[in-house]
Amino acid sequence: MRSSRLSPTFFPRKVFTAVLVLAGLLSVSAVLAPAQSITQVPSSQSDLPQLTKSPQGKQDEAARAAVRSTAHHFDRVLIIVLENVDYEVASKIKDLADLATQGASFTNFHATFHPSYPNYLAMVAGTDFGIHSRGRLRADDQVNLPDDDQHRSIADRLIAAGLDFKQYAEELPDEPCPWNYSSQRVPGNRGNYARKHVPFLSFREVQQKWCDRVIRVDSSKSDNFFVQDAKKGLVAYSFYSPNMNHDGHNTSGTFAGAWVKKFFDETFPEKLRQGTLVVVTFDESGGNSDNRIFTLFLGDMVKPTNQQDPNALGKFYNHYSVLRTIEDNFGLEPLTANDRSATPITDIWK
Repeated sequence: MRSSRLSPTFFPRKVFTAVLVLAGLLSVSAVLAPAQSITQVPSSQSDLPQLTKSPQGKQDEAARAAVRSTAHHFDRVLIIVLENVDYEVASKIKDLADLATQGASFTNFHATFHPSYPNYLAMVAGTDFGIHSRGRLRADDQVNLPDDDQHRSIADRLIAAGLDFKQYAEELPDEPCPWNYSSQRVPGNRGNYARKHVPFLSFREVQQKWCDRVIRVDSSKSDNFFVQDAKKGLVAYSFYSPNMNHDGHNTSGTFAGAWVKKFFDETFPEKLRQGTLVVVTFDESGGNSDNRIFTLFLGDMVKPTNQQDPNALGKFYNHYSVLRTIEDNFGLEPLTANDRSATPITDIWK
């Protein structure tokens, strides 16, 4: 007597094959799932789910970024910007000249614009978005750049690669986060603070999504937030904006040089700088014809001055060159044609 159970030959072969393929896909998904998660974005931002990385996923991506880089020389970078001094003057300021003996001091480095604000934007975004074309009288008026694909900064590249950034600003007004500036300026220059010297605050994306990465530094406190972070270890990219006394804007280049020396001696000493490239530069010249400025690279990955090639230090560089060097170091895609075509800084590394 025949069994009532169907033989496997009765199960259609195409259906059986499809089941096997589907099972394979599900097993692969189960393996990959822990590296990323889906976070539902509030309806006020988007009606679509947003893909976000878990901590492990970010760490893996950071490792892949380092592998992609063919020019990895430093683990972290800290950029400090001073104000409005010609190269010919700054290079003779004793405190800056003394620092120059410790690293790579460039002799043919140029700012990109006048006045200050467009240069700060160029440093972090690879463009000033045409703001310099307003002329010197209006180009320092700050804007709130929209959160769209045409207004991105190095922050976007870093976050996408699983790395991080912070903007430190001395005497930043103590206001709630997230910020949503409705006017072009933060009211007043409290504590000699100026928003035009804090470039990441010009991006709506940073104001609204990443304002926790804009850090207020009370320069009167010996244990301020930068000091605390430096002791723990800085993130991959840090931009430090001194107040307008310390950067020389309201004082002098000599005052700024003395402040930088004290910053390295007391706030960020050598024992905390291991693996960190420190860039000390000026936003623009004080008025020389070619906008040439003093720029210095310091760090344990930089050859000492007596081993530097003067021809390498004399190559033409500008703010886009620093951005390109940072992008190459972390394996990041350039932001614009300006940094893509800029000459990266080479020949100075150990």
